[in-house]
Amino acid sequence: MPSVPWYNRQREIEPRVHKELTERSATRIMFALDNIVSYGEIDDAYKRYRAEVGLQHDYLEVDDFGPAIDGVGTLLQNEDLDRSLTFLELIIDILWTPSDYSSENHSAEALFQFDSDIRRILVEEGVLLRLCPSQKEVEKYAKQLYEYQNQDPVVRMANRQRGNDSPPTRPFSFQFEALSHESAIESDQQVRALAKNQRWSDALEPYDDAWGLYQDGQFSRIIPEKLYNSLESVLERICVEEQNWNTENDQVGSYLDSCRENGLFEPNDAMVGEWSQILGGIQTGIQRSGSDRKDHATIDQHYCILLLHQVGAFLTFLITRYEDVYGEK
Repeated sequence: MPSVPWYNRQREIEPRVHKELTERSATRIMFALDNIVSYGEIDDAYKRYRAEVGLQHDYLEVDDFGPAIDGVGTLLQNEDLDRSLTFLELIIDILWTPSDYSSENHSAEALFQFDSDIRRILVEEGVLLRLCPSQKEVEKYAKQLYEYQNQDPVVRMANRQRGNDSPPTRPFSFQFEALSHESAIESDQQVRALAKNQRWSDALEPYDDAWGLYQDGQFSRIIPEKLYNSLESVLERICVEEQNWNTENDQVGSYLDSCRENGLFEPNDAMVGEWSQILGGIQTGIQRSGSDRKDHATIDQHYCILLLHQVGAFLTFLITRYEDVYGEK
């Protein structure tokens, strides 16, 4: 089997997931804001931002929309994550708050589209953040707002005469939430580095597919299935193809037992119990998508990241430990 040249072995893997806003994700969010926000809303958000963080930025102290939206892009790209997310939370809240100015009274359709755009950008750009509340909660409120905004004129006039012409109360505020931490990024980079070796590339392909599904926003039972397939393939490579400890029809649990019996997990056999729990978690992830087993039944985004992280770390340990004990090919 041909070896991998030094350059490709040593070259650092570019992360595909990030704990902070990348330049591209920040730019895309700025363009999404450009589609809906007004100068006055940017100015209001900046004033609130100054009160929250105790800082001011010259590039946001402007009196026209063009420089103001450019300033938002500068803030998102150049300030630290805490400040960027503080500003974003404030401006999103302002967008969804009724205003006396017609240019700042956005339609329910435009608001929900903006909400969808933000969520999609974070996922597509691999940013380990999500916007709370859930999209279903936002959609529920957006429908109520749509019904209010599109009332029959006669009904609206009657409600106004009764003093009952207020928009529905929004039952939530917008907040960003971290999905994972630095170790998830490192774990993924390590697996992708191992996949450069032809010995493991085919077995790790389903793991890569699982990340691709995540970045496409497909939080479905297919992700844990792909992860299970990758784990099974790596173990089969070790236990069946290379060491003849098992036959091809054995189960993953049998492969793990063989690895332990042959000293692969020494001196810490207790970790096998933890890995068995991870395996159970993957199987649960497949089952949690519903008894009807529809391919596109959704799984919680947090849970998808947890499985991707755990399985990535497990695969890295399994392969590197095996190569340490039985040698690289």
